[in-house]
Amino acid sequence: MALRAFPVGAVIVGAGAGTRFGEPKATALLPDGRRFLDAVCAQALAAGCDPVIAVLPPGVPAPDGVQVVVNPRADSEQIASVRLGLARLSNTPCVGVLLWPVDHPFVTLLSVLAVIDGARLSAAAIVLPQFGERRGHPAYFARDTWRELLTVPDGGARAVIAQRATTAGAVMQIPVEDRGVLRDIDTRQDLAG
Repeated sequence: MALRAFPVGAVIVGAGAGTRFGEPKATALLPDGRRFLDAVCAQALAAGCDPVIAVLPPGVPAPDGVQVVVNPRADSEQIASVRLGLARLSNTPCVGVLLWPVDHPFVTLLSVLAVIDGARLSAAAIVLPQFGERRGHPAYFARDTWRELLTVPDGGARAVIAQRATTAGAVMQIPVEDRGVLRDIDTRQDLAG
């Protein structure tokens, strides 16, 4: 890990079975032939995230420069994969992490950098990209939120966001001109949109 003034890691959440999609989304292909996983990891690496950790089903290889954490339970909640990724980050100097579901492969590099810059320039514990009136992914979580992510009993990261939002300035939304932050690919039809 390079020493940086604002070191941010990334946890790519990609261990799900992709039941509605018809196959695991980590290995699903985009129209350009890249796997979802490759597209997301490329943007995280280009944004300077270090380390980039992909939480994946057994046997799924990650791109060069990406660490793999295996979650053998495809039926587990996303927060279980988040926790596995955060555990890998615990002994790093990261001040925060981007949590990025693998089914959001269309996010632009500019949006990722906007989220990281928003976190770096503010005191916000959580920073989310916003397109129009809706917030999307990837989401930045400062290190002081990780204990909550590791222990939240219900609702996963959304519950942590909702709890932190009760404190003024703790959750920041960064407007971006990128519909990709909202493009959650759950079905084959979602790839066309």
